Amino acid sequence: MNRKLILTLIILTLVGGNVFGQILKYRVGVNYGKFNDEVGKDEVEHPLIENLSNPNATEFVHAFEPGFEAEIMQLWSPNIETGIELDFSKFSGSNDIPPYYNYILAQDFPEITHRVTEPIVYESSALNLILNFRYYFAPDGSINPFFKAFGGLSFVGAEYNYEDLSVWETVWSEEGTGVLYAVGTENSDQPKETAVCYGFGAGLDFALNEQISLYLDGTVSFIGTDKLDGIPNYDYVVETQNLKAVGNRAFVTQISLGIVFTSKTDLGLNKNSGKNKKGSGVKGTGRTTPWRPFYRQKR
Repeated sequence: MNRKLILTLIILTLVGGNVFGQILKYRVGVNYGKFNDEVGKDEVEHPLIENLSNPNATEFVHAFEPGFEAEIMQLWSPNIETGIELDFSKFSGSNDIPPYYNYILAQDFPEITHRVTEPIVYESSALNLILNFRYYFAPDGSINPFFKAFGGLSFVGAEYNYEDLSVWETVWSEEGTGVLYAVGTENSDQPKETAVCYGFGAGLDFALNEQISLYLDGTVSFIGTDKLDGIPNYDYVVETQNLKAVGNRAFVTQISLGIVFTSKTDLGLNKNSGKNKKGSGVKGTGRTTPWRPFYRQKR
């Protein structure tokens, strides 16, 4: 999806919600994210990769890391809600017995000649600007479950290095500490990588009262970068005998916990927003409009 189109949709949702909507919800919370795998085609490997590989190499162990998020939500009907979310997620992983060949054959990194045999780690982060869509399929009580779909942009930074940084001096006899690979961090000259992200999930909203509720959801998402695990992917091009960067999508799972505050906003742009003599939000009914939260608990 075009990145400019995503930004346009996000801006229109935010502006439209604030101008025309009467119910705004504000959410803050923490998240725990984990990189799982990459989705895409297998790399075309260099013909010498077997000679430069460690036959006893192990796979990375990926861990859940904490982050935080904030969202402004617009309630359009008892079932439908949209929101603009700013999300900061972290990811990490480690490998005690890595393969030898990580960057030796990568033409983009000719300065790296080390055979990586010591334990290695990666640490990465994604700052996400997301448009959320939620469908509450049973909005009739204090516990309101929902399905969720979302899309937006991610700004990704990552570092890949020895777990014990003293390896740079004790093994390679280099002064100070270096980095095996970095993008979008203080140890890199490259800016953060911009990527499209999208996904889906489910969760529930547990109302404590008319204005405050607890929030829980679980999501799976795809981020259009191959660097979230700190390891860029390359295809070996037989015709030119060179390596060509190839991008796959990162597959991520995340759990979010938070608290939601609901406010009633009326900017006077809705002709039906006036109140009757009884103070109701709907003229002549004497009761709260069903388009407001928790109406179903009052009737």
